[in-house]
Amino acid sequence: MPNTMEADPDETDVPGAALLRQHLADYAPQTRRAYLADWKSWTLWCRSNDRAPLPAHPTDVALYLAHAHDNSGTSQATLQRWASTIATAHTANGYPAPTNQPPIPELLRWLRQTKPRPRYRGSRWLTDLELTRVLAHTREETWPELVIHRRDRLIMLLTRATGDGPEEILGLRTGQLLLDADTAILHREGQAPLTLTDPLPAADWTTCLPCALVLWRQVLDLADDDTAALRQALGNPERPAPRGHLDHTLEPAPNPENWLLRRVRRGGTVTTNRMASEAIRTLLRAHATAAGVETKGLTAFALRPHP
Repeated sequence: MPNTMEADPDETDVPGAALLRQHLADYAPQTRRAYLADWKSWTLWCRSNDRAPLPAHPTDVALYLAHAHDNSGTSQATLQRWASTIATAHTANGYPAPTNQPPIPELLRWLRQTKPRPRYRGSRWLTDLELTRVLAHTREETWPELVIHRRDRLIMLLTRATGDGPEEILGLRTGQLLLDADTAILHREGQAPLTLTDPLPAADWTTCLPCALVLWRQVLDLADDDTAALRQALGNPERPAPRGHLDHTLEPAPNPENWLLRRVRRGGTVTTNRMASEAIRTLLRAHATAAGVETKGLTAFALRPHP
């Protein structure tokens, strides 16, 4: 049966496209379109860079593939397909495939052995002023919001002070973070105690790391003793809100091996479960939105101190 496929008008200026189309006549339509598009892209690159697309020099093909890999993040599978397209077009037009000549075989072998690069998710640094605004949103001490606010404030200040990621922060036990006078001390197994300085100018309890720890430990100690006692003590609307700085004194944790930072249910119930790692990003963005701080680029790592 004669070939009734007509050439695409856009291919009239593409060298070798007509014979390539004929060569691909028995291919699936989707595959044929992909090969023709790949070939057109190659010829346009050659035109822009003053290279000959057909017959192509092997070093030009290698440069084309390497440039796409390094600068555009093109996947290994796509680059392999481009190389196959160039080889097929040369065969269709009566030329030897340049992809069989050095340095292309070595390049393709290297690409097959190279792991895909992880997709980059940009994370910006949260400035001190922005963090202060975000923390100000956690000042509300009404029930049950105060439970989450106290926990989230400690998370944000602790991340800023230590520079640790979510796994390290959320993996802390209650007995690992202590106070010595006005200083927070972090204890890790097999390491010397780490003195944590306040990551922000501590004008009052809102930006003070020791105050944040005292307030959250008050929640935990009451919750571990009796959930009803927690609500009775902190849910009283007549209870005065904190002012200035608190007394930086902590009693030994009743259950030092319990998670320090835990999931909180609606209604203010503190569970014994550790928080999920993505929770820090979620809470940060929620407080930032409420405080009118730009959330683009805010991940858990945005809380780390500026290098």
